[in-house]
Amino acid sequence: MKTGFLFVLVAMWGYHAVAAEELLSHEKLTDSVQRGVRLLEKAAKNYPEHRDCFACHHQTLPLLGMAEARRIGVKIDETIFDNTLQFTHKFFVDRLESLREGRGIGGAALTVGYAAWTFDIAKRPAFDEMRQAMAKFVIQRQEQDGRWKPSVIRPPAEQSVVSNTVLALRVLRGAPEFNDEWSVAARAAEQRAREWLDRQPCNLQEDLAFRLWGLKWFDGPADERARIVDRIVKQQREDGGWNAEENFDSEAYSTGLTLFALLDNEVPADTPAIRRAVEYLAKTQHADGSWFVQSRAKPVQVFFDNGDPHGKSQFISISATGFSTAALARYVGTAFPQQR
Repeated sequence: MKTGFLFVLVAMWGYHAVAAEELLSHEKLTDSVQRGVRLLEKAAKNYPEHRDCFACHHQTLPLLGMAEARRIGVKIDETIFDNTLQFTHKFFVDRLESLREGRGIGGAALTVGYAAWTFDIAKRPAFDEMRQAMAKFVIQRQEQDGRWKPSVIRPPAEQSVVSNTVLALRVLRGAPEFNDEWSVAARAAEQRAREWLDRQPCNLQEDLAFRLWGLKWFDGPADERARIVDRIVKQQREDGGWNAEENFDSEAYSTGLTLFALLDNEVPADTPAIRRAVEYLAKTQHADGSWFVQSRAKPVQVFFDNGDPHGKSQFISISATGFSTAALARYVGTAFPQQR
């Protein structure tokens, strides 16, 4: 599968190797990752002082950036990493009955899907009872046509029905095997979801990135993965970034998300589109380690200041910082393997 996928990419792009020396330096990119990690650690540490609810922007994505940084030898605060994971675990342990009944979780399938991803990122799987409860939750919340809809529309991170559906599928795939009628329901839910995903045009950048992840996570065909990658590359803007929707400017959330998805799907680090995206992120990072993205979401809760940069845009900016830090770390580990 891997060889066939890369062969298709080579044929489609006329791929030519670019020497690592022509890309941004290992030293500079590692410094970018380190600055990003310090900010993510602070954000994750502060969050429980203000809220007791799980949130992808202050648990999943900080852990993603920290985990990828650790892979390339960047020192992270292991206590903050562990405490963030424990915070996530406690939130869902306290809600096992609600999960089993398909109710009581703000953000619905997206929240549960990101939580399952959080445990996978940390390589510390939730105990079987929790994963089965999560699976029961998403089965009960699935639409008849196979999708999972966002509970609210807060672009860009809570806008895509495709990302909701892919993350819900990740919950189903990661759950232990049921030995009762739930096993039949789980197989039917996955089949409906996969058929629904196959029909989607993927108009948002979030759609494309998560469609690509879904094809990887659930053993999709190599030619379909290559087709989605080709679409993503063709939609890259002149400045090297990607935008959330047509006619929007490039920004770091969509760019970090997309770059990480491409690298996670083994698109070669010396592909021109990858290099241009890395350069975009390196140029747009702030001195404090953050990436700024202007919030477009209408508030559904009273705003609180977590002490992160960029005021009322801090939550989408922390999400952008998580994906961008992870993407740059994955690039460093791929482009400079000899220096890990």
